[in-house]
Amino acid sequence: MQFIEKNSFNVRSAIYRLKRDRDDFEFHLFPMIHIGTMEYYREVGQRIAKCDLLLIEGVRSKRAHFLTLTYRIVKKIKRMDLVTQRDALNLDEINPKCINADMKEHEFDKEWISLPFSLKIQLAVMIPLYVAYIFLFGTRESLAEHIAIDDLASRDELLNYDEQFEKFDKLLVDERDRKLIDSIERLLKANDKVNKSIGIVYGAEHMRSITVYLLKKQGYRITDSEWITVFDM
Repeated sequence: MQFIEKNSFNVRSAIYRLKRDRDDFEFHLFPMIHIGTMEYYREVGQRIAKCDLLLIEGVRSKRAHFLTLTYRIVKKIKRMDLVTQRDALNLDEINPKCINADMKEHEFDKEWISLPFSLKIQLAVMIPLYVAYIFLFGTRESLAEHIAIDDLASRDELLNYDEQFEKFDKLLVDERDRKLIDSIERLLKANDKVNKSIGIVYGAEHMRSITVYLLKKQGYRITDSEWITVFDM
């Protein structure tokens, strides 16, 4: 099951529709890339607008803000001609029924503080260096080099696994996935007859846990899918 595909011509994002026979609820999964063309976000926005309710991400923390520095730099590089999701896709305007299912600021900061000091030093050095490289030499091709995401970890992910970053990955992905799944469970238990079409608008890496939960634990199945171009090479 692919969420983000990178080929010789472009980068594409999948959209999945999930349903199960015993109820009227349906989920629309939007695996997001946080940097892309304006047309990409326009296409996503048109589909999001059709949902009755949205579960969205967004950690309002200065520490989380630092981790997204790359996106804010890339949008300033004219040769790439890309925009950020934050600038191009105002979810509250498209669909006012939004629930932020992400970690609260104090929850994220508490987990961040518990990370090894050596790891935080590495991040403080590596992120600005990578941003500088992208600013000076980056292209759409280099940005897309490791962007593909499937439901299973890729060979490169397994080979490049680093125990030092395990706690960091747990904070950025696992803990936030748990919060999102809690929100989905509450919606299913509430059995809301109004909000039947639920959009999940999250970074593509989070879709691994969400699809396992919906397909294997809740009995949903994929009934429809489509691809949208994030950007051409």
